[in-house]
Amino acid sequence: MRFLREYLIIIILLSFIFLMEYLTSQSLAEATSWMRDAVIGIETKMKEKQESQAQQEFYELKDKWKQKAESLALFVEHNELEKVSNDIVIIESNFETNETEKILENIAELKFMLEHIEEKNQLKLKNIF
Repeated sequence: MRFLREYLIIIILLSFIFLMEYLTSQSLAEATSWMRDAVIGIETKMKEKQESQAQQEFYELKDKWKQKAESLALFVEHNELEKVSNDIVIIESNFETNETEKILENIAELKFMLEHIEEKNQLKLKNIF
């Protein structure tokens, strides 16, 4: 009877851990998905020479990122979030100086960082060991 109670406690704890992992993964996937879509939209507009629309979308992305970064900081490494924030600042400065090629380069870096963050925080054996 005693072992049954211990096993039940272990099962409950493991269930709670996996539930929390699932919820954080969903939140992260949602955040990176909308941001990746927004970044691709900005990149497309830049390639189509619609800089003013791309800049407007970028500032919307920047504002939304500030909100999302606070909640993501609970379960994503701060170093990773800082890299994304730095890329956003660099892109913003490139918009101000109208350097289209650098904007596209930094957007590529930003997309890579988002994919890296999402992959790194998935529950996989290679990420555990």
